[in-house]
Amino acid sequence: MTQKSSLQGWIDITIQGEPFERGFQHGHLLAHHFKHIKHVLTFIIKNDFKKTLTEYEKDCAKLITPNIVKYYPEFLEEIKGISKGAKVSVDFLIAWNSLLSMYSYYDTLHKDAGQRCSAFIACGKATKDGKIVMAHNTHSDYATGPLANIVMRIIPTTGHSFVMQTYAGYIASATDWFLCDTGIIGCETTISDTKYEPQFGTPYFCRIREAMQYGESLDEYAKIMLKNNAGDYACSWLFGDINTNQIMICEIGLNKSHIETTKDGIFYGMNSAMDFELRSLETNDRTIGDLSESAGARNARLNALLTDKYYGKIDINIAKHIISDHYDANINKNVPSSLTICKHTDLDPGAKRPFYPWGCVDGKVTDSSMAQTLEFFGRQGPACGKEFTAKKFLKSHPEYAKWRSVLRDMPTYKWVKL
Repeated sequence: MTQKSSLQGWIDITIQGEPFERGFQHGHLLAHHFKHIKHVLTFIIKNDFKKTLTEYEKDCAKLITPNIVKYYPEFLEEIKGISKGAKVSVDFLIAWNSLLSMYSYYDTLHKDAGQRCSAFIACGKATKDGKIVMAHNTHSDYATGPLANIVMRIIPTTGHSFVMQTYAGYIASATDWFLCDTGIIGCETTISDTKYEPQFGTPYFCRIREAMQYGESLDEYAKIMLKNNAGDYACSWLFGDINTNQIMICEIGLNKSHIETTKDGIFYGMNSAMDFELRSLETNDRTIGDLSESAGARNARLNALLTDKYYGKIDINIAKHIISDHYDANINKNVPSSLTICKHTDLDPGAKRPFYPWGCVDGKVTDSSMAQTLEFFGRQGPACGKEFTAKKFLKSHPEYAKWRSVLRDMPTYKWVKL
C-alpha cells in the first residue's frame, strides 16, 4: 500500500511493486510538485548553464538517455511510471535526474559553482558505543535545495528495500543520503574542481540506485560505482555496513579512485578529495589546507571536532551538533559563513559570490541502532535551525532580484525522527 505523510517540512512516502507500478505511485503522490520543479529547473539551467530547458533536455537525451535505455531498463520503466503518474514527459524526468551529472558536462563546477555538502561516518573507538554514526548536510542554492524534502521508502519486487532523501521525480537520492535493509548506509560529498571531461558511460545516479537496490556489501557498492564510471559527478562516498561495523570511503574521479575501509576510525568529506593522487591528477583543487577556502576551513574544523574534541564520544546528539557547526576556522570565531560546516553563503560578504543564496539546506544523522529499522533524524532547512526568509533576503540584496520567483522560505524546523 502506498503511503504519504508530512512532518516538520518533510514529506514521507512509501512506494512498492514492479518498476512501472512503483514509478506511477511516486508520480501520482507527488504530482503537484512538478509545476514548481519545472519552473526552478528552467531558471537554474538558464542561470548556471546559459541554456534553455529545451536545449538542456536535448543534451541529456543525447548524452544520458541512451545509457539508461541500454544498461538500466528497470529504472527506465520506473521513470516511465513517474511520467504517467505525474503527467510530465520522460525527457523532462531524465533531464531533471541528470542535473548534477550535467554540471560536469557544462564545465561549471570548477569555475564558480558552490561546493556541496559536509559529511562524516565513524565507528569503533571514535564513537560512544563503538557502533557506526553517520551525518550529512546538503549545501545547495536556495531554489533547488528546499525541494529535497522527500523521504522515499521503496519496496521493489527484486533486490532490497531502502529509504532515501530525494526530490520528486528522482529515482536516486541526489543529496545522496540513504539506508538499506541490507544494513548498508551511505552519503557523499562532491569532489570539486575536476579537470577532465566526463565520458558519460553510465550516469552516477543509475549506479548509486543500482547499489542501493542490489548491493549487499561494501565491496559490491564500490564495484557497482566503479563499473562503467562516467566521471560525471566526482564524489567522496562514505558507506557503512552495520552488520560488520565497517565503514568505507570510496572516492571516484574518472580514471582515479581511492577506496579505504576500517572498523575503527573516521572518514569525512568536505569537497576536496582526501586522496592525494586523485586530488593532484584529476582536479585543480589546492584548497584542502587553505583556511580561507571553504573546503580547507571545513577540513580543519571537521578534523578538530572528529579526531580531537569529540573522539570517542560521537553519538546522535554530538553528530547533530557537528553537522550544525558555525565555527569559522579562518577567523577562529563562531560566525555562520561560506567557510563553516553548516554553510551560509547568503550571510557572507567575503564569499567569492557575496551573499549568494546558497548554503546548508538540511541535516541528517543516524546510527547503527536507527539504521536497523531504516530510521534517521532529519532537519529541514539549515541544520542549525536558522531561518531563511526570501522576501527579507531580496530586500537586503536586490542584486539577486531575478531569483524572486524561485526562492522559498526555509522556516525553523525541529529535528524529527523519520
